[in-house]
Amino acid sequence: MSNAGEWTATLKAFHEKQLDRPRRVYRLGKTKVIFSGGHAACTVGAAVLASWLDFPTLAFWIAIAIGFVAGKYLFPVPRSSVASRYGSRELARKSPGDLDSMTPTEIKAYQYNAQFIQKGVTPLELGTEEALGRQSEEVRTVSLAAGVDAGLLAHLSLADVREYGRTADRHDLLKRRWLSYEVDPQLQFDYPAMSDMALPTTAAMIRAMHAADQQRTTGSPAGYKQAVDRFSQSLAEAERAAGVP
Repeated sequence: MSNAGEWTATLKAFHEKQLDRPRRVYRLGKTKVIFSGGHAACTVGAAVLASWLDFPTLAFWIAIAIGFVAGKYLFPVPRSSVASRYGSRELARKSPGDLDSMTPTEIKAYQYNAQFIQKGVTPLELGTEEALGRQSEEVRTVSLAAGVDAGLLAHLSLADVREYGRTADRHDLLKRRWLSYEVDPQLQFDYPAMSDMALPTTAAMIRAMHAADQQRTTGSPAGYKQAVDRFSQSLAEAERAAGVP
């Protein structure tokens, strides 16, 4: 691919990401002109630079036009905005429970939309500030308990973070249950099949355990829960085959 083609692809990918990133947008007075803060900054920045460089009048206005177009492309009105042609024009007030089922990105989009529709409304009034704080604190607590990076869970809703935490607790209990057959001499003697990888049920249990370990680091609560469910089932099957009462 040529350099021009690579640059075009990079800019297009950046633009698509920006369309999915919530940001506050503004209306110019009572007009239909909608812009984001980044868009305005690019336009004003181009004007200031052109003025500082003492551009002639025509070049000055060309520079402003370039800044305007670049700002609109690099910092567009996001799809989630009620001001966007992609977004919904309806905005229902969210309860604390509603907010706890939303991701941080969705909470911010809701906040920016409410502020666009109702001038002067604050995050405190909307409850978004507290919701983001609850989500952040739960991410910190669960990530420490589960031994995973907080960034893995930061994009999830509070409800999903809690679900992930419950799954991680169950996962840890299952692993301790399996490990007891490896470290307890009496259990090793009574149930040697639990350590015999030649047995299909034991081999399947070990594979399921490794799969659950891998899913723990994907940041998908649903996928992780399914993997831990399979690990639980295969561990029970291995215990039945080994004669564990």
